[in-house]
Amino acid sequence: MTDETSTRALWDSLPEDLRTEVDRLVTAHQPASVIKLIRKWGLTPSPGIAESRDVAELRARELNVGPRFG
Repeated sequence: MTDETSTRALWDSLPEDLRTEVDRLVTAHQPASVIKLIRKWGLTPSPGIAESRDVAELRARELNVGPRFG
């Protein structure tokens, strides 16, 4: 896992439309789709899998998204 400061900086640097879509996917419990979306968005440099996963986890915590089945 990357440090929270790096993850926050990556989140803050994402375009607004990408952030909106990430939040939609996070609340729909689709973290793999978040990783794919971030990596294919065309950002330069392209975030790695770990960084993209950390963004999904950060947003799940901030949006208070609990487990899908619980």
